[in-house]
Amino acid sequence: MFISKAHLIEVFGTKLALNLKSEVSKTYLSYVWWLLEPALMVTVLYIVFAMFLSKSRPDFIVFIMCGKIPFLWFSKSVSNSSNSITSGRGLINQVSMPVPFFPMLVVFQDAFKQSIVFLFMFVFFIIYGMEVSWVWLSIIFVIFTQFLLVCAISLLVSAITPFLPDFKYLIATAMLALMFGSGIFYSYKELLQPRYQELFLLNPVANLIKNYRQVFMDNAQPDWIALTSISLGSILLIAVMTLYFRRTNTVYARLIAQ
Repeated sequence: MFISKAHLIEVFGTKLALNLKSEVSKTYLSYVWWLLEPALMVTVLYIVFAMFLSKSRPDFIVFIMCGKIPFLWFSKSVSNSSNSITSGRGLINQVSMPVPFFPMLVVFQDAFKQSIVFLFMFVFFIIYGMEVSWVWLSIIFVIFTQFLLVCAISLLVSAITPFLPDFKYLIATAMLALMFGSGIFYSYKELLQPRYQELFLLNPVANLIKNYRQVFMDNAQPDWIALTSISLGSILLIAVMTLYFRRTNTVYARLIAQ
């Protein structure tokens, strides 16, 4: 059974709403957990580095939030989407669904939750006393760039996992390595020699974190060249993966049905 584009969009919206409702119904704290989880993560990092290791700096809590919260969005979306095609077995067996439907469903689900987290993060920064300016509006482009990156990497990992189920464990290890290699709780400018800093910023996640801090902490425009490069690279990967899925859609359908 084939599904039209209009029906596909309708199914996508319905499934997205149902998944969000189902997720909040699994915890006593409901929607509050979407905010509490990143808040706890930031608190733990702040206690460890600012209090126990005495690695604090001015506005260290803001420094940590600008790193950990965007990273959580990236890591959770990529990890969750890795098994999305296999998890969609029931729907795939009923109708002829385009395979990217499933990782994109996860991406949009996490993006919705992240939008609420970002909203409360902005409010916290204002209450904390950060200087608000029109430059803050440029954060929209940083967030959109990260969204494109999340889409691209999520499509990539979701394509691999059905063939190599153990790949999801490698993703967990990769996310841990990425956390330490993206400057979440340290300043790469203080840690690395100038000749290595450009190499460090080739990591798109580290580069995005730098831009979050540049906007919120320095009240400066983001690095537009870097954002454009990351966006174009992400769009290219999205296009490649879309073409790949079009050619292999039936392959995944047979693989999942086994």
